[in-house]
Amino acid sequence: MELHLPKSINKFYWSLFPVLLVLIGYNNIFNSWELPLYGLNELEDFGRLLFVLGISACESTLVTIFLWWVIKSVKKISSKPNI
Repeated sequence: MELHLPKSINKFYWSLFPVLLVLIGYNNIFNSWELPLYGLNELEDFGRLLFVLGISACESTLVTIFLWWVIKSVKKISSKPNI
């Protein structure tokens, strides 16, 4: 299944996604998964780091799309004239 988003999200997505990826990735690496305790001397540790970065990217994408949807909905509601 492929998710098609409108072209209007492109600028919003690429301006917010990297910021969220850094914040969520930092939180996942240092606080949630506590990766500094494992070290990086085995291949398994690099795999764990890549897994956490992949999960962080997916989470950042979902948060970005959700924020775009909320902002779009608020703009749509606020632009309607009150009858």
